[in-house]
Amino acid sequence: MDITITFHAISLAILKLFILALIGYFLRLRNVIDDKFVDTLSLLLVRGIFPALIISKTVTHFNFITYPLWWIFPLAAILFSALGAGIGLVIRPFLKNRASDKEFVASVAFQNCGYLPMNLILFSFAGALADKLLIYMFLFLIGFNLVMWSFVPFFLAGRKSGMPKRDILFNPPVVATVFSLLVVAIAGPESLPHVLMDPLRQLGHAAFPLAMLTLGAYLCRYKAYGSANKGALIAGGAAKLFLLPLLVLPILYFVPLSRDHKFFLFLESMMPTAVSLVVIGSYVKCDNKFFSSSIFYTHVVAIFSIPFWMIVFKVFL
Repeated sequence: MDITITFHAISLAILKLFILALIGYFLRLRNVIDDKFVDTLSLLLVRGIFPALIISKTVTHFNFITYPLWWIFPLAAILFSALGAGIGLVIRPFLKNRASDKEFVASVAFQNCGYLPMNLILFSFAGALADKLLIYMFLFLIGFNLVMWSFVPFFLAGRKSGMPKRDILFNPPVVATVFSLLVVAIAGPESLPHVLMDPLRQLGHAAFPLAMLTLGAYLCRYKAYGSANKGALIAGGAAKLFLLPLLVLPILYFVPLSRDHKFFLFLESMMPTAVSLVVIGSYVKCDNKFFSSSIFYTHVVAIFSIPFWMIVFKVFL
């Protein structure tokens, strides 16, 4: 497998991300949308649009038989998140400002595992290989979504949200993930009727642009680019973009997997902070200023860190 991910492909993918966020930023700056609208949009993403995306992607692309090693990818997503959370928990006591310690751990634990790697794959590969890597990504998202939408709201909420723990844990994206897996296990892939799947697919397609508009609005609302908690942002960014892939690399070196498996898993390990955290942050009412800052700065640094790790991968794996 020839690895052709270039600095140009990475910077172009992240530039597209920033353009969408910039639109949301200026819409909020010019008061075209207000804070109430942005919070309502966050709820819409959690309760309607993300569940539609999860159901449409999982039921359409997942198949237990075609991919006998399918379980590697959701398991890896869970292990990567656990490893990132462990790193965050180890670093957290050394931070001078502990005001956003839970948000710090979550920002290290969860990465942009969908939109950014999807664009890098589409920019850099073609044909059967691109299709295979995209399916790996959808499988990875199964494990990621289960942890992201169950553990993270429960972990962040504490007593601040005023929501019952059951509502936090069994939120719509988690229910959608479990439902999708049951449908595939019982009835098979693509078993839901088109009259249902087509609207869900169209609604799911709106997930990423609306999430980025929401992120841009939060960047404006919290002035996240000027965060006072710079020490935590630097430590979290270094852990996310450098320490985590450094720990994953020797593991992949010794694990007996194919090169395309190793490439995809290593690609996921080097991704910046997950955009969805800012939506969850609004949902459970935690420190979205820290999340917005972490997302912004890790994506800027990723323009340079991802090409570095691609070189390392070609040398060692």
